[in-house]
Amino acid sequence: MRTAAVVVALAGTLLAAAACTKSKPNPGPTEPPGHGGMAMTITSTKAAYARGEQIALSVVLTNSTQRECRVSRVAEGGLTLVSLTRDGNPIAPTLVHGSYVGGFSEFLAANLVPLAPGASLTVAWTSEGGSSEQDRAALRTSTLDTLDRTLLGFWPVGEPGGYALSARYVPPILPAAPTATPTPTPTATPAADMCAASSAPAQATFTVTGGGR
Repeated sequence: MRTAAVVVALAGTLLAAAACTKSKPNPGPTEPPGHGGMAMTITSTKAAYARGEQIALSVVLTNSTQRECRVSRVAEGGLTLVSLTRDGNPIAPTLVHGSYVGGFSEFLAANLVPLAPGASLTVAWTSEGGSSEQDRAALRTSTLDTLDRTLLGFWPVGEPGGYALSARYVPPILPAAPTATPTPTPTATPAADMCAASSAPAQATFTVTGGGR
């Protein structure tokens, strides 16, 4: 489906300004201290898309804990597809490695924003490509590896049919901040103020119409 990963370096700059909105906090948390995490919902902006039309999903992340935490305001590095099917048939992604200008971890850290208890953040997640038979539409996921590279997953969503996806928010594990006494082997662990992963997968459905299979 996709053969070139070099465009990812530019994508890191372009997507840093991905649309996101924050709501005001609710009057109070709904779960006791030490419980809950990120509540996540996914909705498609349309029930049906014409073949070749961009798929647009809206991901809402809600802090259901009693403390402020940081969450990613972009789809990269945090959204993990658990499953994707078309007409009930599983779809596998195409996996490639890519890189971001300045490093993927730096890009992710720059796009973390605070989220108050009960507040929500909306992140846009859209398909890429679809302009030709060779450049087929796909939803993109990205994961940070130990070499500060990006493992990209391109999940095809351009063929006609009924799609169902299941996804979770999993916070990126960024390299530990530098210390006065550097260690021989730097570690990467979730920061104490990072929002927790969503407790259960969120589901969304949409249909792609038009053309033959």
